[in-house]
Amino acid sequence: MAAHASRLARIFTSEYACRINAQIVHPATAQLVKPNELESALARPLNVSIYEPDRPATYLAATLSYGIMNGHPFLDGNKRTAFFIANEYLRAQGLPGLVDEGKIGDVYQGLVDVADRHIDAAAGKLGVEGLARSPGYGETQS
Repeated sequence: MAAHASRLARIFTSEYACRINAQIVHPATAQLVKPNELESALARPLNVSIYEPDRPATYLAATLSYGIMNGHPFLDGNKRTAFFIANEYLRAQGLPGLVDEGKIGDVYQGLVDVADRHIDAAAGKLGVEGLARSPGYGETQS
């Protein structure tokens, strides 16, 4: 997993995250207000892959998402940006996205469940472990 994390660290950069956020908050102006928090969030998957090499890719995506949501690097759109980047992080690893596993009729409910878990994580009700066990991150809730 460490090899993939180092490769993805070169793809998922601050510039990439800022461009994603700009598209998400359009027509408002995107503003990066805490660049160090964004750098820290983007480095989380690589750090975890080095110090905890047995963690699955879904956990790495959850740490990335959690770091963006709780670091609040952008003025607006932090949860939406975190969701999108975690989704793309999983897809870059060759895994289904956060709501790709459901059947057509289940996609809406799956999206609502994932969104609720992201809101709980952003509100401090859920940690990285809980977010990683969320539906969509590939693990089931215990």
